[in-house]
Amino acid sequence: MKQAIFFQALISGNDMVDSQHKELIDAINALYKSIEDGKGIEGAKKTLDFLEEYTTFHFGCEESLMKSKKYPLYTEHKQVHDNFVKTVQNLYGVLEEKGATEEFEDLVEKEVTDWLVNHIQGMDRKMTDWVKIRTNGMMDNML
Repeated sequence: MKQAIFFQALISGNDMVDSQHKELIDAINALYKSIEDGKGIEGAKKTLDFLEEYTTFHFGCEESLMKSKKYPLYTEHKQVHDNFVKTVQNLYGVLEEKGATEEFEDLVEKEVTDWLVNHIQGMDRKMTDWVKIRTNGMMDNML
């Protein structure tokens, strides 16, 4: 079974962001499990629903943090978030067409898991480092 792992390099130092990233990893793993357990399209859709909802919630929290700290790359970062939400939404069509198959699972790994890890290590790390500098080294964990 495929698995997403929240590893040391994904820790930003912002408790809110890190705990939400862990929840996203858990949601991805729930999707993998529903595929692996053979729960079919309906089971995969339920976990995909949660992943989409939680992703939207998490991105909203990050975007609020960026706005509150006047993060200069906010617009670019938000656009990347918006594109990812569309990617997750597009998975519904693939799921309907191909089913909860290994091919679908591979697509989730590439377009969701790999994307999220790269995004956290890249754009999110840049943002949380900027917030840390902006708050004189005191990571602001509340919005």
